Amino acid sequence: MHNENYDTGLEFYQHYIRRKNINDWYAHLTGFVATNVTVNITIPTQSDPVPVKSVFSWIIIHQHLRYSFDWNRNWADYKNGFGSIDADFWLGLQKMHLLTSSQPHRLRVEVQERSTNLWYSAEYWSFKIGDGLNVEKYRLDVSGYSGDAGDALQYEGEWNGNGKFGFYYHSGMKFTTYDQDNDHGDNNCATWHSGGWWYNRCYWSCLTCMKTYYTWGRPMLLVNSRMMMKPQ
Repeated sequence: MHNENYDTGLEFYQHYIRRKNINDWYAHLTGFVATNVTVNITIPTQSDPVPVKSVFSWIIIHQHLRYSFDWNRNWADYKNGFGSIDADFWLGLQKMHLLTSSQPHRLRVEVQERSTNLWYSAEYWSFKIGDGLNVEKYRLDVSGYSGDAGDALQYEGEWNGNGKFGFYYHSGMKFTTYDQDNDHGDNNCATWHSGGWWYNRCYWSCLTCMKTYYTWGRPMLLVNSRMMMKPQ
């Protein structure tokens, strides 16, 4: 066991962020707990502050805890946001768009793998959500991957030798819900997988899907996950 001393959680984070696996962060400091702090953020063009959870200056924009919550929501719900910041939560596509359009942002994804309960992370240096109009439909754009979870938003390969290269690439995709079919599949991917997402034909990752399809980089099935963002 390492015996480094840290005055603040921030100093601990700055030192151990270099570690590859998120499980290693906490294994080296007995009793340390990463605290989720409630903060109010200002959304550009919106007057009322919005309460969110913050972890080391990352604000949580999505949190999916196990399998009881119903993520099969309509376009209006995914646009405006739903859930509780203390439980299953979606900030809202319009808020994500306004924030990422106002200044450059980064994205961090943390996922807990189902069979091992181990946590893994993926970070993208650039993260942007387009507007909700017909041309973009809250399009996802990410780049600059690092981490140990795998780059499940920019996967260009096939699945089990099916030859469908590029079918599972999420960056550049519009958002789809059961009542707004913007994916590239023959059928509505959100209807089939019971959750709104940036589907292609259909997915390599899906953090809002039902238990069977709840994954970050097939075939890694998940038990918990969260997405976080902060300015570059």
